[in-house]
Amino acid sequence: MDYINLPGGRFAYICQGRGTPVLLLHGLGSSLLDWQPQIEHLARYCRVYAMDVRGHGQSEPLRAPVRMAELAGDVAAFIEAMGIRPCILVGISMGGMLTFQLLADQPQLVRAAVVINSAPSFIVDSWRTRCQIWLRLGLVRLFGLAGLARLLAAKLFPKPEQQALRELVSRRIAGNEQTSYLHAMRAIPGWSSLPAVQAVDTPLLVVSGDRDYTPLAYKQAYVALLRNARLEVIADSGHATPLDQPEALNRLLDGFIAEHSAALPA
Repeated sequence: MDYINLPGGRFAYICQGRGTPVLLLHGLGSSLLDWQPQIEHLARYCRVYAMDVRGHGQSEPLRAPVRMAELAGDVAAFIEAMGIRPCILVGISMGGMLTFQLLADQPQLVRAAVVINSAPSFIVDSWRTRCQIWLRLGLVRLFGLAGLARLLAAKLFPKPEQQALRELVSRRIAGNEQTSYLHAMRAIPGWSSLPAVQAVDTPLLVVSGDRDYTPLAYKQAYVALLRNARLEVIADSGHATPLDQPEALNRLLDGFIAEHSAALPA
């Protein structure tokens, strides 16, 4: 693990391999550790970076409300500091949202992007959505992150043979600092990178697990609005695709990176 000081604070990251620069962004309540199956695979032919987003892992904690644009600004600062512009950016869930935000704000930093089980907006336009937000906040207040972690891990990995993954991810979610988690979570409702991202030509691969939280039709609808995006579905996968179907995801990443790495410096 290495550390770098950026305008947003002190950030933890790892870097492995040589070749095309690829930056991995994790989801809410996660850390760069969840990318290990991809890091080990991609480092055979890429220079792979993974960073802990502010408020997560070993990076700077969050002590005040934050906007998604600020968190995406941390990613932009990291890309500039590492000298890897334009890189291939890969984000899951909240990390995918940060990818969309960066494409909207500073597309010149990104050669191509992959978003996994994510979306370019999180509009609170129904009572169902409001209730989901209130439920998550209520669970954290009532049971702490340890209680929430057990519930989320069971939902992410429902199969009996996924017990080891349930235990691993439960420990990682529970290890978050609660104040930071809540500030990061509150940055998402009402956020949108549309319509700015609709004007961007950056090649984009949208990956969805067939059992992800949000319906496939929703992803098909927003992909149709984007200029240079395509959708791939991974079978027998939930929200945590990098962990429950690492080989299938790695094959998609291999093809996409090969397609878009020719113009990048080695």
